[in-house]
Amino acid sequence: MNTLRRPAYAGPVQRVRPVRLTRRQLAYLRLRRRIDVVLALGGLVLAAIPMALVAIGVRLTMGRPVLFAQERMTQSGRIFTLWKFRSMRHAGAPGSDEDEDRLVPFGRFIRNTSLDELPSLWNIVRGDMALVGPRPLPTYYLGRFGGEQFARHTVPAGLTGHAQVHGRNEVEWDARMQLDQEYVQRLGPLLDLQILRDTVGVVLGRRGVQYEGGLTASTDFPGPQSTADLELEGLGPDGSWQCRDRQGRVLVQGTVQVLGGGLVLIAMIALGVEAVTGGVLLEESILLLISRLRARERVTWVGLAPEVEPAAPLREALERNGFVAPGSGSRFPTDEHPPVLMDGRAPALLAFVERPQAGFPPPAPLVSMWPGGDPSAPPLDHLEWNTRELDKTDIGLIGSEAPPLSSCGEGDLT
Repeated sequence: MNTLRRPAYAGPVQRVRPVRLTRRQLAYLRLRRRIDVVLALGGLVLAAIPMALVAIGVRLTMGRPVLFAQERMTQSGRIFTLWKFRSMRHAGAPGSDEDEDRLVPFGRFIRNTSLDELPSLWNIVRGDMALVGPRPLPTYYLGRFGGEQFARHTVPAGLTGHAQVHGRNEVEWDARMQLDQEYVQRLGPLLDLQILRDTVGVVLGRRGVQYEGGLTASTDFPGPQSTADLELEGLGPDGSWQCRDRQGRVLVQGTVQVLGGGLVLIAMIALGVEAVTGGVLLEESILLLISRLRARERVTWVGLAPEVEPAAPLREALERNGFVAPGSGSRFPTDEHPPVLMDGRAPALLAFVERPQAGFPPPAPLVSMWPGGDPSAPPLDHLEWNTRELDKTDIGLIGSEAPPLSSCGEGDLT
């Protein structure tokens, strides 16, 4: 029996809307795994000399270490260590405060040609990845995915994927996630062969590596800007916003104030008739608000104004999005002290919405599973999700036929 255990640091719950693969798709994944191992081993043999030359280039231009390792997520949210060639100088080096400054010419070359990805062939041999699948994303994005977006982890992460051959980093995050969801739904040998064919043209043409807004503009996943069920409107100069379902009904609305020190304050919030009992849609409405703020502002903290007294369903939705009461004993993954207002009062509830600072662990949230994929139903009780000790009996493959039991370094350019 699963027992609840709160994470050491305050953080959001990761929602999951399960996706069921067909028997034929599951059989194909088993066959594809054998093919991936053979092709990856062959690739490592053929790429031995190019990899040695790249390693020498990295050593001469950026020093040690030659390889870059980062925890990423693959099938069912399992965490593994991804290996790539380094393409950036260490953070803190002279003139290297931003990712764009840290990317040296040789690093840019191996990224543009995807040579930095060659060590990831070993991840395929180990079973962490496949040749084709959604690109593995860093663990510090846990809790930022919408329930339908996290279903991209129904299949193993891939060296290349559907989104990579449709624009790569030129594609906005929501569109990338939609392409990954489409890939899961259409999974099959013909689609994989098309993606492998198109990958050759993308790599040779060096398309989609740079993002018109700059290197860092596409790297930080802010969270969903809309979902299949919800749309967030507003956040104009007056700070007012509202979240509607696809029938046009207002679920929640309010106002925010952008204060100094990376703090955004929810000054007012009210529930619509459809959300007074809480549930998944209310949770994801709050997630959309935080995601939109991340996309528009340099925001580190989101707080609830001291004078706002949330009803129980709203408080629960906020807590599942990482909000806790300051002084309650909860810790945040940062050395910064929780902010206070100009009058010395602390926000009623507070959430840290940035990446964890160096030296702090990534989020390890509990998983909220949507029963039967029905967003109108309340989520199941949170089940313990210890991703570093997972096996199929702990979480169950999201795409398996049996009901699931439960489910920093360089930038994360794909």
